[in-house]
Amino acid sequence: MRANQLIRLFCLFYLFSFSSQADTGMTIDDVSVRILDRVIMVDCDVNYQVDPKVEDALTNGVEVAFILDIELIEENKYWLNKGVGKFSYIFFIKYHALSQQYILKDKNNERSFPDLYSAFYFQSRVKNIELGNIDSLDLERKYFVRARARLASEILPLPLRIKSYFANEWRPTSGWTIWPM
Repeated sequence: MRANQLIRLFCLFYLFSFSSQADTGMTIDDVSVRILDRVIMVDCDVNYQVDPKVEDALTNGVEVAFILDIELIEENKYWLNKGVGKFSYIFFIKYHALSQQYILKDKNNERSFPDLYSAFYFQSRVKNIELGNIDSLDLERKYFVRARARLASEILPLPLRIKSYFANEWRPTSGWTIWPM
């Protein structure tokens, strides 16, 4: 194969992998930014949906982690955009067979829900995320907020982590969503 053919093949594979990831239904529906006491605050609406294979793993006792990443970016016309503030929120979901409840756990709380939909619905609205102080920004520049939600495949148990390298249902992501500030 010539180099041009290899490049085309790689580009097709790359585009195909992104299109199949986008079909998972996990989306960032809204991001709102406000200033409260000179602190940049962000609220975010997330729609979590996973493949039935991930749901099956959950009901069979596998704990699954999800990460919400939110970044404040300074726009730069001539070079790479600069990250100004960053926030990552991780939560875990597992199924407790004895109580037949889904347990949602983050660093501060642990709650139980009768079904997976209820657990995801509870996590769908994230409020009052602090991204930094307004005093650290150059008000002459443009800024934007970008957000994404994803299943943390790097935290899965080893057999599923290996599977996640090859199967898109184990790598659902909303992709980065950009919102002006």
